[in-house]
Amino acid sequence: MSLFRLAVWNFKRSVREFGALVLSLSFSVFIFFNFQNVIYSQAMDVLMEFRKDLIDSVLQAASIVFGVFLFFFIWYAANVFLNQRKKEIGIYIFMGLDNKRISRMYALESAMVGLFSLAFGLIFGVLFSKLFQMLLLKLSEISVDVEFSFSLQPVLNTGGMFLVIYGFMILKGCHTLKNSSVLNLLSGARQKEIRQENKVLTALRILAGTAALILGYLAALDTGGLQGLVRMVQAVVLVIVGVYLLYSGLIPAILRLLTRNKKFLYRKERTLWINNLAFRIKKNYRTYAMVTVLMICSVTLMALAIALKQRYDRMENFDQVYSCQVVNYDGTLDGEEILKGIEGENPVEYWNEYTLLNLPSEMFRTKYNQTMYVLAPYSQVKEGAGRAGLEFPYKELEDDQVVGLSHEILFSLAGTNEPSAVNIGEKTYDEVDVTTTPYLGKLQTYTEAYIVSDRTFEELKSRGSLLYIYNYRLENPGNIEASRPWLQDLVQGGEEGMTGVSYTEDSLNEDSYIRVTYSLCLFMFVTLMLAAGSIIFLKIGNEAYEDGERYEILEKMGVPRKTLGKAVRNEICFAYYCPFLLMSISSYFSVRALGELMKEDLFRINVWSALFVLVLFSLICFFSVRGAKRKLFARSFWKV
Repeated sequence: MSLFRLAVWNFKRSVREFGALVLSLSFSVFIFFNFQNVIYSQAMDVLMEFRKDLIDSVLQAASIVFGVFLFFFIWYAANVFLNQRKKEIGIYIFMGLDNKRISRMYALESAMVGLFSLAFGLIFGVLFSKLFQMLLLKLSEISVDVEFSFSLQPVLNTGGMFLVIYGFMILKGCHTLKNSSVLNLLSGARQKEIRQENKVLTALRILAGTAALILGYLAALDTGGLQGLVRMVQAVVLVIVGVYLLYSGLIPAILRLLTRNKKFLYRKERTLWINNLAFRIKKNYRTYAMVTVLMICSVTLMALAIALKQRYDRMENFDQVYSCQVVNYDGTLDGEEILKGIEGENPVEYWNEYTLLNLPSEMFRTKYNQTMYVLAPYSQVKEGAGRAGLEFPYKELEDDQVVGLSHEILFSLAGTNEPSAVNIGEKTYDEVDVTTTPYLGKLQTYTEAYIVSDRTFEELKSRGSLLYIYNYRLENPGNIEASRPWLQDLVQGGEEGMTGVSYTEDSLNEDSYIRVTYSLCLFMFVTLMLAAGSIIFLKIGNEAYEDGERYEILEKMGVPRKTLGKAVRNEICFAYYCPFLLMSISSYFSVRALGELMKEDLFRINVWSALFVLVLFSLICFFSVRGAKRKLFARSFWKV
């Protein structure tokens, strides 16, 4: 029998055994392809008015992140595949095959697994590409018509990425087989003895891991102000290092202590799985660490998605108070005349007008430098707020008091906008409050504005220039296009540079990339969480393959199958719930740090995300237990 026919026969025989591997790799290809397809698909060209360039940048960043994850996931999956094949491959040596021919056979089998995974992933990716785009745009609240289209570029990008990574793993496996002895191959799937740990090294790992986690958590609690981004980077690095050292030091040490506690060990048949777990955690600590970090990242991405959604809604509500704003510098316009012009095409729900004072920047000594500073008289703002239905909780201001007018932003490293003293000219004013209520509309987003008493406004009027703004809210803001021609004529009819118009719809389209970003974060949350569950699922399947002989011997020794089934369940549950517990603790600090940065309360989101992960992992754990019992107890599984 030729090597190719033997490889094909092995592949057919092992299709069911490696079904989870093929499914996991196909799902990875499916997700990566759809990210690429959104970028290159002609069906998405309608997004040009929605800043498609920024949306593409967000998608490219997501593809890079997912590509890095894909590399490590394929690495682990390929190692699982090789480990499960070692014993069988070792037997072929006794049939006269040398290491070189065996490595070729392994390469053929692995290539078949990879090509089938790639083909399935691409086929289902193409079939569901329109659905993926529709879901993405639906979550992003972007209303466009999406048509099915096919582009070769995302197929080439996805196929190239997968083949390069998977091909490298095949070469790595072939190199391992060429340099392996018969003994190593035959015993490759067997559990080796636990080596005696160096106590000093273990103690150092425990201390370093605990210290790294504590320092990382403390850094996450101090993310306010300009040092917030640096603190977040420090927290990420320290938590990753801490998790790695925790699984390689503290947790194995605790399990070893439990194995030495005879009172604990000999109760409820714990000896059947605690000893095995003590070995497994030491052998697979990198896998546990990777899964835990993935889970922390996924929950943080979910919190980021919700925070972006909440911030965007605030920004949208800020901008939508007025549908358009006319700004004039020479005072030649009449608000009533503008109202009549707009109502020629669109009924107006409400409108207001302000006369503002534009002062030179040299007169201000504020925390941050702006290019434009304006003052608004108290009485006009109060009247305008009443017309627009905006809350105005301020009593009449004293001559030495001001109210700062700010705007909603996505996030800030500058800390909170706390009231402070404001220096205007030679006088210092007490800032009684800072508000993001859009009294002045769009003007608040690019100026530093203050409400002052009417008397203060009159006193300072001679030191600056007047600015006139007219705000209009349409009954049907979506029909603003009908009034654009008249407003454009208004701008062109006056002196050049004296009049301008801004539209809310333009601002919302420019910020559409934010909506796509939080939709992608939701997708990444689900994807990474499923990936974390898949890694553990593959690990459990591999360990069930390794433990087959051990459980067979225990059953022959008279240990009831029901007792063995409980031991299997307990060991598998630890594999899922230990990372979940560490993720729950660490994600509290990561989500809290994100909340500080985004100025949002994300605690409830953290709790709901953790509950979702708990339900998901419990479901995957259930199927893992069933699958492991099938492998270990074969046809008699249903008797357990």
